[in-house]
Amino acid sequence: MNYLTLPFFKALLKKKESKIALAFSLFPMLLIAVGLFNTNFMRLSAPEGSLSFLEFFSAVLSTQYQMTLPLIVFIYIVSTIFRDEITSSVMYLYKDVSRKIILDAKLGGIQLFQILYLTITFFSSLVTYYTYLIHQSYTSGRLLPNNTDDLQYTIISILGTILVFVLCMMVASLSSIVLTNGFTMLVGIIFALVSYIAPHLDLLKYVFPNGYINVLDEFSFGDSLLILTLLFMIYSTVIYVVSLHLYNKIQY
Repeated sequence: MNYLTLPFFKALLKKKESKIALAFSLFPMLLIAVGLFNTNFMRLSAPEGSLSFLEFFSAVLSTQYQMTLPLIVFIYIVSTIFRDEITSSVMYLYKDVSRKIILDAKLGGIQLFQILYLTITFFSSLVTYYTYLIHQSYTSGRLLPNNTDDLQYTIISILGTILVFVLCMMVASLSSIVLTNGFTMLVGIIFALVSYIAPHLDLLKYVFPNGYINVLDEFSFGDSLLILTLLFMIYSTVIYVVSLHLYNKIQY
């Protein structure tokens, strides 16, 4: 994080689209509202007394990532951070600052925004679980799953979903340097769809961090954790290096 990261983050928070994106972090609390009506919409199901808070939080993150609308808003926000400056040629305001510092600050601001989104999601899930779901027969009331296997599966699921979410935003950032907002959104959505489908395919389930929940019968928990972390580090490094190269080539 450099000295420009927080200013970029604060500017990001002022966008109308950012407020819409953060509203999706309150998604778990819809369960409380839905519970007031006799409907099967958003109904949860699990064996009696089995669903812990961490498992519920994992399900919330997975559902949020699979929902198209929140991703579209996030990708659009990321694309405007880079593309709007390029299109309007306003980067002259930073002519005495290196491109690397600017890129790092923008990416840092995006990551802080993601952390804020995940933090609000966590606490809205916590409130929903311990004020409403705890009274349902399928919840255990426990913070963690009942057994070690479920705990390991849940940790891999949460970490894999978060890391692939970060990668999706990095791909959108890279795309926005060379593509218009419309094409950037298309690239980001395609990446998200592929990363969602890939874990269910034998040939591609090892390609994305979120695929390792399906290979815990092949690898140990420690190996799965190590591999998905290494995958993320490799992908993020490559995307960053390419982004910096392209950003340095921009002419104003």
